Amino acid sequence: MSNAKESDGPNLKAEDVSEFLLCNPDYFIANPEVLTAIQVPHVTGEAVSLVEKQLSLLREQNSQAQKQLHDLIEIARQNEELARRMHLLSLTLMDAAEPRDIFTTLYEDLKENFKVNHVSVRLFAKPAFVDTYAGPEFAGPDIPEKGLFDSIINKRIPISGRLKRQQQVFLFDDDGDDIASAVIVPLHGKGWGGVLSIASKDSNRFTESMGVELLANLGEILSFIVKPWIVES
Repeated sequence: MSNAKESDGPNLKAEDVSEFLLCNPDYFIANPEVLTAIQVPHVTGEAVSLVEKQLSLLREQNSQAQKQLHDLIEIARQNEELARRMHLLSLTLMDAAEPRDIFTTLYEDLKENFKVNHVSVRLFAKPAFVDTYAGPEFAGPDIPEKGLFDSIINKRIPISGRLKRQQQVFLFDDDGDDIASAVIVPLHGKGWGGVLSIASKDSNRFTESMGVELLANLGEILSFIVKPWIVES
């Protein structure tokens, strides 16, 4: 109690009171009459006891903590479901017999199960066999538009957000006029690269801050699946 007396007087500051209470957390236990006598002004103009104020703050903090926990559980649930869908898609792609089947399966599955509007693959490489499917996905190793994606392919890290206009036109032609957000996933192999792009009309579907780990895994798997159909150097 000597600290209280030393701090008592006309020069007592709010900081002194705060420091004393923090250094003596059992003060109100030893002096309950002080606790019950204190009243704290309320924003409504009424006065509430310190205990009521403290309980109100604790309830608010508890409510916020519960909401954060609920949000984390929901994110974990969504990630688990996304990982399950990615696994099933990977198994389906591995069972495809030729490039046409691979790309058709990929496009249909992503649109249906992942609720996206547009999907496109562009491989900056030559097909391994002249008698196999060489659709628009095989853009060729020397096409000028490859430069639009070199940085993404070299870093091997997906990017998300808004596409550059040139990228959008190259990947989706006129079908991409309604694209508001997208993710570009790099594809790569020995002497070749490519991109998988998934796009949405929703501007909040793919944001710059979203996690892209599962999409990066899909890129690795797709690169492995199309590898036998590509001329490698």
